[in-house]
Amino acid sequence: MTKKNKDQSLETEPIFIGKIIQDELRRQERSVTWFSRKIHCDRRNVYDIFRRTSIDTDLLLLISWVLNVDLFSLYSNHLQSIDNQQITPPYLAVNYVA
Repeated sequence: MTKKNKDQSLETEPIFIGKIIQDELRRQERSVTWFSRKIHCDRRNVYDIFRRTSIDTDLLLLISWVLNVDLFSLYSNHLQSIDNQQITPPYLAVNYVA
């Protein structure tokens, strides 16, 4: 979801990657125990992953491979939708002083 504000910067809702991973795991009818073994972590850490709005790229690559789904495409599609709006994202609109 994106929307313009008065200064033409972009306000975006974060991609809730943890929820997406959890939903994909359920869609595939895989257990948390199975998933934790595949990504070599404790079950408690899996529940922590489910609560995340951001994730390390190495972990995202491993999860994408384990679930056989391209989770990176969520971000690239989001980026393309921003480009199509011809809006300057807030982090590019800031004037940095050296």
